[in-house]
Amino acid sequence: MTGGPLPKGAFTASPCRACRTPKPVRWYLCGPCWDALPAAARRALNKRDGKAFIRLRELHAHVDSEQPLEELEITP
Repeated sequence: MTGGPLPKGAFTASPCRACRTPKPVRWYLCGPCWDALPAAARRALNKRDGKAFIRLRELHAHVDSEQPLEELEITP
């Protein structure tokens, strides 16, 4: 199966960056970790513009530094 879209609900082989449990395709984090983020951070991460990659890098840096997800602040 190459090149085609994955079925709804399919999981990747990669774990959630925050808790290491499997996460759905095309998600930054698993559902419980995503819900732990502040609402403003979730809104910023959902934006699709020229700064989206920068915001994703901010999320990764925060998670990799092992800070609580509830304290994440993302550049709007």
